[in-house]
Amino acid sequence: MKFNDELTGLIGLAIGAAVIGLVAERKPINRDSIVQEIERQGRSRGDGVEEDVFLKAAELVSKGM
Repeated sequence: MKFNDELTGLIGLAIGAAVIGLVAERKPINRDSIVQEIERQGRSRGDGVEEDVFLKAAELVSKGM
């Protein structure tokens, strides 16, 4: 598997984890809440490499692409 494929998969997992976290907490699901949840999870789990994944995921969702 290429690095970009792995990175893309990790970004997808970060976005999915944020959505699941919002559902579990019964919070509204919209772009802003997803970005906030990704950032929150990134701060609580970030250890360098993972932190970059969460930042890229938040950036991707905030742009809406």
